[in-house]
Amino acid sequence: MADVRAAPRYSIVPGDPVEHKGDWLGLADRNLPFAVQGREARYSKYYEDSPLGPAKFFLARDAQSDTFVGMAAIFPTQLRVFGELVPAAIAGDFAVDDGHRGLGPAVPLQRAAVNALGEHGLSCAYGYPNEHSEPITRRVGYTDLGRLTRYVKVLRSRVVVEQYVKSRGRARVAAGVSRVTVDPLLWAVSRERLQWRRRGLRVERPAAFDDRFSALWETTRQQGTITSERNPELLNWKYETTREGGIYRILALVGGDDQVVGYAVYRVRNGIRHIIDIVFQPSAEVLDVLLAELIRDARREGAVAISVIHLGPASLLTQRLRGFGFGRRTETSSLHVYVPGESELEQALVAAGNWCFLNAEADV
Repeated sequence: MADVRAAPRYSIVPGDPVEHKGDWLGLADRNLPFAVQGREARYSKYYEDSPLGPAKFFLARDAQSDTFVGMAAIFPTQLRVFGELVPAAIAGDFAVDDGHRGLGPAVPLQRAAVNALGEHGLSCAYGYPNEHSEPITRRVGYTDLGRLTRYVKVLRSRVVVEQYVKSRGRARVAAGVSRVTVDPLLWAVSRERLQWRRRGLRVERPAAFDDRFSALWETTRQQGTITSERNPELLNWKYETTREGGIYRILALVGGDDQVVGYAVYRVRNGIRHIIDIVFQPSAEVLDVLLAELIRDARREGAVAISVIHLGPASLLTQRLRGFGFGRRTETSSLHVYVPGESELEQALVAAGNWCFLNAEADV
């Protein structure tokens, strides 16, 4: 495929997973810190081994230096749009070298990525760009569906002290005092102290996803929202359940018939338990038990807080998070969605009220 001319100085080149691996790694090394996984591991996972096919990516070549100075990618994924399985893409790995930003190849890179949607039969691209990328995604036609909301449950006062007390010495003293005086109060007033009746439910930590989750996923598909597809093959790859030392953990509620009725996937960073996904039968009783067990378990493991990212209308989940003492704050990041046309399906994708968005929907 011939280069697409982007500007007198730059050309946009479709990336080849074999030929351009070294170029991708170099750009990632200079521009994209990957805290969760190394660059080599990330490339293998998303560009070589994805069950949905490799990421489609584009590189910007600088004519003056004859080197690649930028890249942008879309990662194939699957959405459930009101129950219907729809192929889509997550936008990511967008990087431009210092000295080539501003009026350089950033916009042409993003245009090349979204123009590839139709070629690969993908209905939309979506993601939550940072403050530097957001003006560019708006310029190429992404729709801003609104700011994400973070729900946070503080378990130990240390996390608050560290946020507001800048002096390390003072923070250490304040944390020691608050551990004795404030932490017992946080526990005493927390709703999970109540003895929730499990009604035949038991807590498990599955090592992987299996068919016991299928009935639960089928229930969620009928709830009239837009979410990502969930099945054992896809989630076991996504959360690397077969990899020794993986960062993701599953906590599940299992009924007497050995079927999962609710679960959460999380990872821990800096002592904070980040809930990536939470799925449950549409029952306040089930969700209350799941949240109570998640909080108790986090306390036992010494977590300082629990965090959940969400976008969507008020729901049972948002109601019960508030009921369990999760504070709410608006994030700086927004969910942005690009659709190439104006079909009924595509218009549904750009309505914020249709989404039930968690980190799981764009966790790449």
